Amino acid sequence: MKTLLLNPPSFEGYDGGASSRWPATREIESYWYPVWLAYPAGMLEGSRLLDASPHKVSPAETVQIARDYDFVVLFTSTAGFQSDLRLAKEMKQAKDDLTIAFVGPHVQVRPDECLNASGDIDFIVRGEFDHAVVEFAAGRKPAEIAGVSYRRDGTIVHNPARPLLRTEELDALPFATEVYKRDLTI
Repeated sequence: MKTLLLNPPSFEGYDGGASSRWPATREIESYWYPVWLAYPAGMLEGSRLLDASPHKVSPAETVQIARDYDFVVLFTSTAGFQSDLRLAKEMKQAKDDLTIAFVGPHVQVRPDECLNASGDIDFIVRGEFDHAVVEFAAGRKPAEIAGVSYRRDGTIVHNPARPLLRTEELDALPFATEVYKRDLTI
């Protein structure tokens, strides 16, 4: 499944920070590379990591880019959640069969609230999402993937938590720098 791993565009009053947008009300120009999205991007052949904010990619441009993909993994934050919902809606309007998963700390602590906020979110991944999104892109159903929360017949279902990665599993993750070289302007 052709996958876009998305650190979404900034919105007014917010800018870059540690691995995603920085939820502050002052203008800053300090962007950290989105390392958490780079790991699954390195495991998914044909995927792309789009770090929209530092590359000045607008929401409209992001929607156009997303049309070329089957699956979008969107790293959201508490401060950016409402903006990200609008972006997800626009992406679905542009391509109605697009699957969108939200990941990040906000969905980890508020899974029900996040899924109830929009039908445009197909599922969320609680906790470490590297392998969960790779499993989905490889064809597994959300019901079969640990750490995923999704809707089934109008009811929110929380699969059992995914165990934290062990040291040897962390060591097996691809080098993020290879994804940076491939997908980002450094």
